[in-house]
Amino acid sequence: MSKNSEKEQTSTDAEYMQMLYSQAVAAHENGDAALAVERYGEILTHFPDADVVLYNQGLALLDLKRFAEAVAVFTQAATFRQDDADTWYNLAFALKKEQRYTEAITTYRRALSLQPHDLDTLFNLANCCRESGEDEEAAMYYAQVLEIEPNHVSALNNFAYLCHLRHDYVQAEQLYERLLQIQPEHPGTRHMLAALTGKATGTPENAYVRDLFDQYSDTFEQSLVGKLGYRVPELLFDLVLRTQAAQKAEGEQFSTHCLDLGCGTGLVGKLFSNGCQQLSGVDLSEKMISRAADKGIYDRLVADDVVHYLCEDEHQYDLLVAADLFTYLADLEPLLLAAFQRTTPGGLFVFSTEHGEKDNWQVRQTGRFAHKSEYVVGVAQRCGWQLVTSQEANLRREADTWVRGDLFVLVKK
Repeated sequence: MSKNSEKEQTSTDAEYMQMLYSQAVAAHENGDAALAVERYGEILTHFPDADVVLYNQGLALLDLKRFAEAVAVFTQAATFRQDDADTWYNLAFALKKEQRYTEAITTYRRALSLQPHDLDTLFNLANCCRESGEDEEAAMYYAQVLEIEPNHVSALNNFAYLCHLRHDYVQAEQLYERLLQIQPEHPGTRHMLAALTGKATGTPENAYVRDLFDQYSDTFEQSLVGKLGYRVPELLFDLVLRTQAAQKAEGEQFSTHCLDLGCGTGLVGKLFSNGCQQLSGVDLSEKMISRAADKGIYDRLVADDVVHYLCEDEHQYDLLVAADLFTYLADLEPLLLAAFQRTTPGGLFVFSTEHGEKDNWQVRQTGRFAHKSEYVVGVAQRCGWQLVTSQEANLRREADTWVRGDLFVLVKK
């Protein structure tokens, strides 16, 4: 090939790469991240060390929630962009989404070393430390965020809740009050402050519960099961099986249609799905619903308030399960009455409560509600239910002690 031909070929190749790059950028800007990833990939087959292309492909992969691939791409990009804080930040974000917390924390710190006062990096590093159990580090970084931006609402909220969980009630109360000064209607803050001071008057707003579980959806199972020894789904499943055995039920199938109330990420559904012909779930948190959908065990999932759903739904169920749902409710009558209307004759409602010793219900300093067992049985009977059985049990760990609770099986006679 002549020198002129080589130049023409090189020019053509360069023009083609530029065309691919323009197509990738345009696709990404227009919301077609998948096409952008594909076009960036074509360029990278020829120029694997094109750091800007790697960085942009990583961003597109994040948009697609393909976090494992994003980790690989940003890791490669970081070898060429070691002084670029954004590359390290996005790598840390992808690692966190993959629940590789130790690596994510190290990487966030690398980004922070390049931009010491970056609020996004500090805030996400604090969240990552909190979710990995490094509470002291998390508190330090939240404090740094608030030094830079005293009115950072999310940092105030997360820091207050962290202090609350650590039983640093004085600082938690101060942070909740600061937050209310900025956002008087902030979801849940009034409830948590009232719980802290013993002044809660009823069930909190849906926005509080929704935001709480949206925030913890990524780490919910790891924290609840792995760290707190949560065992309510297993306890309820065993109780249903023993109830069925006592009633001389035949076969493994214990219901035609089961409804998982407050289904969360699907821990209950995972146990009960094999014994149901049809399994439905409802939860306030759309992010929890998304996690439950990933398990592929539900026939139907709805993001809604459970009482509203039961009142509006037209289906009939012969098994209702609610694990930990009642801990976010004060008065249980609306739920028990709505559930009764949606249950077939002979159908069961099995659920857990945290064990209360005084009044009908009481709010604990955690913000969750405990119910006196006599109150639960009484209100259930007023709503038409008949008690089959109940028992006390250890539900999960809280610090170094077990949280005591009650398990109930009701039947619609």
